[in-house]
Amino acid sequence: AVLCYSIGILTLFAPHHMQMMAHYVANLAAVMGSGLVFFNAWSILAGDATIRAFRWGSYTLTCDGWSAPFLMLTGLAGIIASVYALGYAESYEGKRLRMLNGLWNLFICSMVLVLLAGDALSFLLFWEIMAVASFLLVNHEAEKRTTWNAAYQYLVMTSIGTAAIMIAFFLTTTFSEGFSFAAMSANTLKGGWLHATFAAAFIGFALKAGLVPLHVWLPNAHPAAPSHVSALMSGVMLKIALYGFGRFMFDFLPEWNYWWAVIVMVIGLISAFLGVLYAQMEVDIKRILAYSSVENMGIIFAAFGCGMLLKVVTDSNWCQIGFLAALLHAFNHSIMKVLMFMSAGSIMHGTGSKNLELFGGLARKMPYTALFTFIGAMSLSALPLTNGFVGEWMVLQSFITLAHNGPVQDVRLWSALAFILMGLTGALALGCFVRYFGITFLGAARSKLVDHAHESDVFMLAAMGMSSALVLLVGIFPAYVIELLCKAIDMSDYMVIGLGGRLIWSGSGTFVTFSPLVIAIALGLLGVALLVFVVRQGVCIEKDVTWNCGTYPTARQQYSATGFSKPVRRAFDYLLKPKRERTFTQNDHSYFGRKLYYKLEIPDMITEKLYQPFNKYFVSASAFLRRLQQGSVRLYVSYVMVAMVIVLVWGAIYK
Repeated sequence: AVLCYSIGILTLFAPHHMQMMAHYVANLAAVMGSGLVFFNAWSILAGDATIRAFRWGSYTLTCDGWSAPFLMLTGLAGIIASVYALGYAESYEGKRLRMLNGLWNLFICSMVLVLLAGDALSFLLFWEIMAVASFLLVNHEAEKRTTWNAAYQYLVMTSIGTAAIMIAFFLTTTFSEGFSFAAMSANTLKGGWLHATFAAAFIGFALKAGLVPLHVWLPNAHPAAPSHVSALMSGVMLKIALYGFGRFMFDFLPEWNYWWAVIVMVIGLISAFLGVLYAQMEVDIKRILAYSSVENMGIIFAAFGCGMLLKVVTDSNWCQIGFLAALLHAFNHSIMKVLMFMSAGSIMHGTGSKNLELFGGLARKMPYTALFTFIGAMSLSALPLTNGFVGEWMVLQSFITLAHNGPVQDVRLWSALAFILMGLTGALALGCFVRYFGITFLGAARSKLVDHAHESDVFMLAAMGMSSALVLLVGIFPAYVIELLCKAIDMSDYMVIGLGGRLIWSGSGTFVTFSPLVIAIALGLLGVALLVFVVRQGVCIEKDVTWNCGTYPTARQQYSATGFSKPVRRAFDYLLKPKRERTFTQNDHSYFGRKLYYKLEIPDMITEKLYQPFNKYFVSASAFLRRLQQGSVRLYVSYVMVAMVIVLVWGAIYK
């Protein structure tokens, strides 16, 4: 697989006149490499392959039960996104296309190698390559000022996260006998060092996952990147943060603290709620999906925290439901978010815009894209028959298990908080994607962009079709995927509660069981019954012109995206703090002849209240420190002398 990716990377050096041939070679190499990764990881989880470690000096590459499912989703998403790129990236012909394709292969390869790393040095090396490759891909259209700003914000934030992860590895290896993961798992961390290592690891991986309040880079970086890059950043790269955090928790920090679990779960729940709330307010289709990724990563970490809490308070196998829920929803979110970013790219490719307010009626121009987007929106709304429903059901089940088995009252209070925030998050997600799909594809055209819209090419549609099929297949037949994921957390001897593999569940009989296939058949029978009733009763629908106060209806009289979200905006006004600007440009009469300029802005309150003040302080401090750099060699020598004196005095005192 690495050899295939290397071929794709080498297309960077193809002659300019062969850039299109290099484009196809690079993406086909990515498809082949990702296919090998997927099938090998699948074989490992299925028990059909033998795991062998590859060693080169002090570096180790290997695979185990925890990394295998992430390799599987990386390979699967890489196949789909690379097929999509065959068509989508053609629009970058003459715009550094060879650079885009070479970095694309490097990005996928680096993520695979992060998951295969068997020691701290390999992990950090490939993690940094992944960060640099993704930064360069985000900054591909650097001629745009917004892209440049987003890319460098991402670079700064990911560097902070890497620094935190390096601190966590440094503390762990300090109390270990080597840099290999096997040696690190036998560390002697205790007391405050244990808490410090957890804090550093959680901050570093939470930043990469986009959890609140470390999410500020994500809504800017994802829209700036090409759509197939956004698909893999959201679908795979964010999940690698879960892999890294899980590696620390399971291998390096096995003695968990009660408050660790509470912190992970509560921050996950807050991220889920705020992520979908801000998604409701956005009109940029890629920023909507970016905030949706914040929401879903919050759900995933909340489930993981629930598993940690169950382990701490019950010390039983019940905790594995939480870990399974996190792993399952991570896998499902990878599929559906890749689909949705590809559909967003298709919309941008067909219309030339990503502003929700300019769309409407696109289903007539782009019927296949509309169908695939509808399936993805259903999944992100966690509706039945989709994999999103299966994943979120398992997450809810983990909270039910926590409430049912929690031995103390405060644990049940945490589960009650989880139910409240998950219910609110689910309702907001449904409203968000009803708005997303309805404003984009239904109604009348809101601009001339829609009149000139066109459907995507065969590669883009094929990739979206594959993702849509997976969304429905896993939603209706989830048992096989769950069986594979169970092995990742060593659940082969444990009865999975809640998901029936057969037509009717015949497992433990718990009150939270269901069968997706039964739901599918029941809904199908209900639909057939309604159709028979309509045909037999002769029910007909009469069409008539809607009364519009004596005027002819126009597209401007439809609900806008901003208007659709106004009830939610008013309900959470105290959190969102919207900024409004309203000016009458013409005011001839109190009722007629009035023209209004209206501007609404929803600032990210965490950016405004936390990061901007810190940025101002940092700039002021930098301006002060700049005075020390005068360009004088004598001054610099004096600095060295002062530093030497301080070191000598310090050594004399603490000798």
